[in-house]
Amino acid sequence: MKVKSDHRIDGCIAVEIACAEIYGSLSKRFPEAGVLWNELSGEEKKQSVSLIMAMDGRLEDDMPDIPEHHAMPFIKEALELVRTIKQKLALGDITLEDALHLSLELEESAVEGFFWDVLTGENDMQALASLKQLIETQQAHGKKIVRFMDELGIPHRGFKPDIPGD
Repeated sequence: MKVKSDHRIDGCIAVEIACAEIYGSLSKRFPEAGVLWNELSGEEKKQSVSLIMAMDGRLEDDMPDIPEHHAMPFIKEALELVRTIKQKLALGDITLEDALHLSLELEESAVEGFFWDVLTGENDMQALASLKQLIETQQAHGKKIVRFMDELGIPHRGFKPDIPGD
């Protein structure tokens, strides 16, 4: 049997890699927040590797029968937000405050949107464990961003993803 790609988890991997790149770029653009951005970037990279490992070797028969479009709107939304941040960085049209707010929005959307949606549609135990860890990491990222905003006195609405059963 051949290995089949799971588009839902592939989408999560794509977002994790894109976020790692964004945070790496933000660390160069805003060196005063470099510690935060580098930490977030490193954690995003680790999460993408974890998801890749969870997918490695899954056989076609093991894949859940869930339509491809199940989580795709959330993935597209997150990738669009990543594109917006990249464009603002390329144009130099972003402040540290903007970057923090957009990053907080990105982490929130990941938790309440597609990661939760993907998690509830998954039945492979290794993938479930990776996805649960991913959600916990995204929540921690949001809280780190909020703490950093508090330290700088930047107003925010907090980190409040809507997670069922949380």
